[in-house]
Amino acid sequence: MEEGMEKTTLYAYISFIGSEDVDDFPIEVISERLGIEPTETWRIGDKVNTTNTRVRSFTCWKYGSETLETLDSQDVLRPILDAFNSKIDTINQLKRELNLHVHIEVVVTIIDGYTPGLVIYPEFSSFAAAIDAYIDIDMYVHPFNESEED
Repeated sequence: MEEGMEKTTLYAYISFIGSEDVDDFPIEVISERLGIEPTETWRIGDKVNTTNTRVRSFTCWKYGSETLETLDSQDVLRPILDAFNSKIDTINQLKRELNLHVHIEVVVTIIDGYTPGLVIYPEFSSFAAAIDAYIDIDMYVHPFNESEED
């Protein structure tokens, strides 16, 4: 690809959100018990961003990988596994105590048709199953660029 052209990227994150009627929970408890600082948190009622008045409808604790130019989902799932695989019991205790769900999300931005392999390896699927996590794959497909000839 030419310099300056965008490339397909992936990132992944794990998030803790309330289940059923739980809209809010003490996010600092998650950080303390896991010994991990989140990459992002928000509380119910926080503004979504500074440009509009929309507010968050639920509280969330989120830890994400870096966004990488890659076509291999393992590159962004591995950091999540490495950080959380030894904490399965703690995660399940937090889920029970605070009535939480855990979501694992893979976010794919496809540029010019460069489509990644979306493989969930057994080690990762075992981890996700052990914490009863949802796995969600979000895809954003940008249109193919036509060659620009003058």
